[in-house]
Amino acid sequence: MPPTLWHFLPRMVEPPLTLPEAWPQPEPSVLPALAYGGAPEDFVVEELGGPAPGALTDAHHLALWVEKRGRSTGAVAAALAAWRGCAPQDVGFAGQKDRQALTRQWFTVPRAVAEPLPALPEGDGWRALGAHPTLKKWRRGDHTGNAFTLRLELPPRVRGDLGALAAAVEERLAAPVPNYFGPQRFGAGGGNLKALEAWRAGAPLPRGRSRGFLLSAARAYVFNLLLAARVQQLGLAPCDGDHLDEAGVPTAPLWGRGRSVSAGAQAALEAAVLAPHRAFLDALEHTGVRQDRRPLALRCAGVHCEVQGETALSLALRLPPGCYATTALAALGPATWMPAEAA
Repeated sequence: MPPTLWHFLPRMVEPPLTLPEAWPQPEPSVLPALAYGGAPEDFVVEELGGPAPGALTDAHHLALWVEKRGRSTGAVAAALAAWRGCAPQDVGFAGQKDRQALTRQWFTVPRAVAEPLPALPEGDGWRALGAHPTLKKWRRGDHTGNAFTLRLELPPRVRGDLGALAAAVEERLAAPVPNYFGPQRFGAGGGNLKALEAWRAGAPLPRGRSRGFLLSAARAYVFNLLLAARVQQLGLAPCDGDHLDEAGVPTAPLWGRGRSVSAGAQAALEAAVLAPHRAFLDALEHTGVRQDRRPLALRCAGVHCEVQGETALSLALRLPPGCYATTALAALGPATWMPAEAA
């Protein structure tokens, strides 16, 4: 096979890209154990914000409010492209939603301005609930966040006073939690990282996963390494030399070409954590991806937890774009993802 870019870059050195069972947390566990995601209806995600309606006579896109169950966002986008007869890249969506869940999100597809509204499409595991013309393609990050409703199943040894546990959950999630990328970002069993290492060793890209998708997973992994060290050594409160976002939250780099703007203690921490991964970071920089920043802490909104039957809690919360409900759950204590795969 022809050589890839990675053949001309230094080989990765130890340590390998491996995921821990749990990323470090700054607080003691609120729940000694919990399980979630046993059925799609136990993990409900609804996208917030949406494409603005446009007039039939000048809107070149059709916005579709789609509900899916047990299907990935990419699979639904491909089905919509086939339904519409357009290229897959012409289908717009704001972000990937969990596959093993019941989710609702916006998609856009091209339309001719003289075309009447079509019948709402549906397919295996998905259906459009509504549609309207819109002026622009719906793009990554265009949404304002996601709302979650989660069923948390508690083992017998944990149950006790469920009302007190629900109050403890709300109190914990009222405070900032580490803004880790969730495990689903790395694929089932860390498969995206394994695929990245195999590709760098000369293997072809897995079908259905682009180079950009794998590089994004690699950047997420590096960020999680930095955040884990920050939690353990400095905490989440701002320190001298931190680069803060517009909300005053400390940030760390999403690695790529360019220099980190961190200074002081955070810069020293980054240097120590990243030193063993220098060849890998150089490889990321050579791909041309540009360095960005991500907040180290996450604040949940609209948190409400209540007792559901005799064995479970129901948790509702809202998160900003790019943040993970699995990350919020990890801040509560050891959590078990019940479906076979988390991709």
